[in-house]
Amino acid sequence: MGRGKTTSRILFEEAKGFFKRYPNDVTRKAYIQNYRKFITYCREQHKCKSKEECGTHISEYSVHLQKQGYSPSTIHAYLAPVALYHGINLKEVAKPKRKASQYTRGRSFNEKVQRTDSDLSNKKYARTVEFQKRVGIRRAELARLKGNDFFQDESSHYCVRIRRGKGGKQQLQRILPEDIAYVKSFFNGKAPNEPIFDRAELKNKIPYHYLRAMQAQRAYKYYLQLCQTKLGRAKLEYEIKKRWDRYNIKPRTGKPKKFKGTLIHGTYFLRGDNKKFATKHNLPTRYDKLALLATSIFHLSHWRNDVTVESYLLTI
Repeated sequence: MGRGKTTSRILFEEAKGFFKRYPNDVTRKAYIQNYRKFITYCREQHKCKSKEECGTHISEYSVHLQKQGYSPSTIHAYLAPVALYHGINLKEVAKPKRKASQYTRGRSFNEKVQRTDSDLSNKKYARTVEFQKRVGIRRAELARLKGNDFFQDESSHYCVRIRRGKGGKQQLQRILPEDIAYVKSFFNGKAPNEPIFDRAELKNKIPYHYLRAMQAQRAYKYYLQLCQTKLGRAKLEYEIKKRWDRYNIKPRTGKPKKFKGTLIHGTYFLRGDNKKFATKHNLPTRYDKLALLATSIFHLSHWRNDVTVESYLLTI
């Protein structure tokens, strides 16, 4: 042990060093902050003195969080860095399942009391709002956009490049045909490394996640219409597989992960609380899987139909 350092401090610094591998500032800081809470619990409740001792109390910690009344989403966020650091699959930890009907982020936007710096009609933030309505990316990603981040993807569709998205990965955010000219205008005349937005434009409480969800809903409707013809479906399926093979790569072999046809064939049905939520708010309770995965891959970079539906298409 280092002289003058408490056991808690030593445990925290060891964990902090591990999480430094994550390049995304928001993700890294969240992991560090949430893992610190786990250390505090282990020290106060079990007097743990090592990483190994802490690792034996992960399931108990999950129960503790549930007794504290935290939502399933918050519990998931608190446990994620713990599972990563201790090398276990988060699915193996007993915890309440997250449900779309319980999500709050962007869900009740229309009911919130408006502040000046969260007002979508505030002219001071008009550029970011109008851009976000047509692109739909995260706040940190907006801040990183540069003059050379507008180009065509592997299928000749115009995109905005996200240099460092969630998890530190590069993403390509497709632009719908009707929005191409407007979005391109933000990049015209910009030097390659010149920021698209300055800090003042992004220093606000604008609900960018809500706008991201609204854009995802627009994208789904666009692809759903495209799927009405055999030619449209075939073209979209080809482009999805092409993007999949280019970006969904196995780290060890460098080869694309196996593409499952069940991701794009058939209908995605809502069930349980999600179906009740959708019915209550007059939202669809079934989705075309092909249009859904196109939205997920090309506009959200999630690669998962369930996340796309629950976190974005069920936003009101």
